[in-house]
Amino acid sequence: MTTTTRPTLVIVSGLSGSGKSVALKTFEDLDYYCVDNLPVELLPAFVRSLVRDDGLPERMAVGIDVRSRHSDLSRLAEWRAAATSIGVDASLLFFEASDDILLRRYADTRRRHPLSRLGLSLPQAIASERQLLQPLRAEADAIIDTSSLNVHQLRRRVITEFALEHSPGLSLLFESFAYKRGVPEE
Repeated sequence: MTTTTRPTLVIVSGLSGSGKSVALKTFEDLDYYCVDNLPVELLPAFVRSLVRDDGLPERMAVGIDVRSRHSDLSRLAEWRAAATSIGVDASLLFFEASDDILLRRYADTRRRHPLSRLGLSLPQAIASERQLLQPLRAEADAIIDTSSLNVHQLRRRVITEFALEHSPGLSLLFESFAYKRGVPEE
């Protein structure tokens, strides 16, 4: 008796600077088909376009956050239901961190906050983003606070929580070299 499992769609969202990019890169390493910064209203169309191709990938991850300009993020539940009706199991993973940690991360990376284009200071942009993303946080199936996690710990947590059920097994890469042609560049 064979049971067919529905493809998995993980919607990755959360505060800017909380680790969404690290999570998406980790999902990509786990053989998820990944798309970042997808406008939320395109979620059903995205899934439909993959169905039209050779069939849905077994695992997908999509980054949806405040960078989606002109999107009504409060309608995520509606778009998620539409994607689920197409034939995927959709879950929402929300990342957050404390304000002081986000301020420190922005100071360390010297990157601009996505809402700074509105003329907001960094603390104002973080507060505004929290408010804009509240509907997504309320819909989340899992919330990960990355305040006390470094990049490696966050990566390990995503792998632990999302790779076990779909793990393809151990992967090894062997590389051979000889000193005859000098020391390898890597």
